[in-house]
Parts: sequence; C-alpha cells; structure tokens
Amino acid sequence: MKRNRYSPEQLEFLRIGYDTKAIRQLTPAFNAKFGESKTEVQIRSTLKNHRITCGRKPGERIYFALLYTEEQVQFLRDNYQGRSVAELTALFNERFAAGKTEKQIKAFVSNRGITSGRTGQFEKGQTPWNHGVKGYMGPNRTSFKKGQAPPNQKPLGTERICSKDGFILIKIAETNPYTGFPTRYKHKHVHVWEQIHGPVPKGHVVSFIDGVKLNCEPENLMLLTRKELLCLNLHNYKDTPAELKPSVLALAKLEAKARIRTKPGRGRKKRS
Repeated sequence: MKRNRYSPEQLEFLRIGYDTKAIRQLTPAFNAKFGESKTEVQIRSTLKNHRITCGRKPGERIYFALLYTEEQVQFLRDNYQGRSVAELTALFNERFAAGKTEKQIKAFVSNRGITSGRTGQFEKGQTPWNHGVKGYMGPNRTSFKKGQAPPNQKPLGTERICSKDGFILIKIAETNPYTGFPTRYKHKHVHVWEQIHGPVPKGHVVSFIDGVKLNCEPENLMLLTRKELLCLNLHNYKDTPAELKPSVLALAKLEAKARIRTKPGRGRKKRS
C-alpha cells in the first residue's frame, strides 16, 4: 500500500494550524487549502508521526486563536533563532503593537517546541567575559560586607518545630559538629536539661514526665536509659492517664533492670 506523502508546505500548515485549532477544525481547513479529502484520523496520525504537538493539555479549551494569529505564530517561529526571550518579546510587541510579557512568550514557545537554537555554551572562538582574569574575582555590589548579617538570619533563642520528630528546636551558641558553624539548632528539652545538670551521659536520653514533648519546663524533664525509654514506649506511656504515669514509670524502670540481670549468658561461667 502506497503511503501518503505530505509536502513541506503541508506539514508547515499543520504545524502552525495545530497551535490554534483542534483536529476537527484543522482537518477541513487543510482539505480546503490543498484540495484534499483527508479524514480526522489521517490528520491525527500525520501529526503524531511527525511529532507535531499543540502544547495543550488533554481537555484544554482552544483559545489560542484569540491570543495569537497564525501570522504571529509564524513570526515567533521565524524570529526566535539566535535571540533571547527578552529580545523576541520586544520584537514581537513592536511588530504587532502588542503588550505580551516575557513570561507569556516563553510559555508559548516552550509549549510548542519552538527553540532559539542557543545552547548556553561558549561557541568555538568566543571569548568569555572573564578572559585573562585569574583567581579570586573580589566582591561585587551584591556581596555581603564584613560584619553584615543576612536579612533572614535568626537570632539566638529562635525556636521552631522539627518537621521530622515534632520536638522543639532552639538556636544556641554552640558549634555545629557537622558544619563547624558557631551556632546550631538543638532539641530544646535536651538543652534545658543540660543547662542545669550538664551533658547527657552516654546511653541516656532526656524525656518528658507528662509525656508531652512540647513541655520543656525543667520540672517536666527526666533522665532515662534507653532501655527504660523502650519499656515506657512498650507501655504507651505518653497516652497513659496522668494519675497512672508514676506507676508505669516505676514499672518500666524495674523491667529495664530485670532484663539486664536476666539477659541470657550474663553472669554464667564459661565451660572448660
């Protein structure tokens, strides 16, 4: 079966027309222009085979004909080569006495696959702007001055809720062990406890007597071993009624000690 061939002129007509027309409108326009009798199925297949797109999302209404004429679409295709969007926008507005913004022109050419041909790379023989300059370039007008703090810098004592664990974080004057920066954010309940009792011992954690992680008052903080904390979590301590919490806490500490003493193999002599 002989395959239908389309001339470059016909393909260009479809490419420009598809920007402003649906297939049911494009098909009769094509047939009237070239004296053909193509069906919508044939036109759709041709568009797909030649990768001609309209830039519209499925179900999106056809309103581009009200925004860009076929002449304007062709103008954008013919004049984008080698120009920036800013230059193309100025040229378009001058040619058609329009008031398009750079954002509108950029969206239009991007959605329809119209490219400028520019790669953003230095071409062979092109001299870069910093040719002959070595090493540090020095400050410019947007550089921070010595002693100047950025406008978004938070003061010491600033608090926020950690998005990962829900604890309160507070900014303190303590060297960050990961970045070396002189300040860092630290869990507030740990910081409050350490201000009174000193560093948290290894293998221990600071927890909350009432089970509320946002209550960082010193009288609400307690030091637990990790095994004690595990036992408390197994008893769902935070959701236990307040009057039962002391009993559950005492039970958890007993269980933690019992598990240490009855751990398999502890205290037994090796067989000879």
